Amino acid sequence: MIWLQVLVSGLSLSGYYALLAVGFALIFATFRIFHISHAVVFGVAGYTFFVIYRLWSIHFLIAAALAIMIAAITGWLIDTCLYRPILRRGGSLFSVFIASLGLSLIFEAVVLILTKGALSKANASNMEIIEFDQVAIRLYDVAVIAIVAVLYTVVYAWVMRTRIGLEIRALSDNPNLATVVGVDITRTRNAVFLAASALAGVAGIITAYDAGMTPTKGIELLFITLVAVIFGGTRNIFLGALAGGLVMGLVTATAGFLAPQWVIISVFGMLILLLIARPHGLLG
Repeated sequence: MIWLQVLVSGLSLSGYYALLAVGFALIFATFRIFHISHAVVFGVAGYTFFVIYRLWSIHFLIAAALAIMIAAITGWLIDTCLYRPILRRGGSLFSVFIASLGLSLIFEAVVLILTKGALSKANASNMEIIEFDQVAIRLYDVAVIAIVAVLYTVVYAWVMRTRIGLEIRALSDNPNLATVVGVDITRTRNAVFLAASALAGVAGIITAYDAGMTPTKGIELLFITLVAVIFGGTRNIFLGALAGGLVMGLVTATAGFLAPQWVIISVFGMLILLLIARPHGLLG
């Protein structure tokens, strides 16, 4: 029965990865930007929530709403103040990648100086437990799975049923043709970065409340998220991110239960095997 607990834990972790993965995949598929600074947005949301909720003792929902809003603005500012100026001046997407990586490392260093590397955990109380026979499952994990399901449904409807979603899909399929037929790239770009960053913000809040934040947490989760995106592929953003997140969640939960020291080896070993067998991902 212990495997039921591992399964629920894996599904909860899948939620973290899927939220980060779908946001990263949206940006990459639409604008071909390898957005390493997605980790910065995640970290900003997590630490903002920790400060507002834990240190300032403001209501959970207010703290969460403010953290998500700040995360969305942070992602938008990174694109507006960093990526776009580089591209306007003739910089390549590789230059954007280097700048994104540099910003992530700067953020990590600043947070390390400010926090001395200490764990910043927003929740100080014990998690409520649901007991089934001899199995104890945290109510928090069930809530995370439900929240991710709702958010996925909302974002899917937004991308598939709205005009801005049509423009996103057009840019993803054929950027040059989308420009010719009159897609407002600036508006679409703003919408993609705001939405993707808000999703990363939710992941940051979930992490800060449960496991807690450390200076390297964003980069660590982002690397696993990248594996999830590669696993699922970017041809089908939602199913790919969901499938990749699910696989990574179950793999890390199982490896963490059996042999925690093998988590990284398991994740990247599977990535190498997949790239050899299916370079475009499971759904690519």
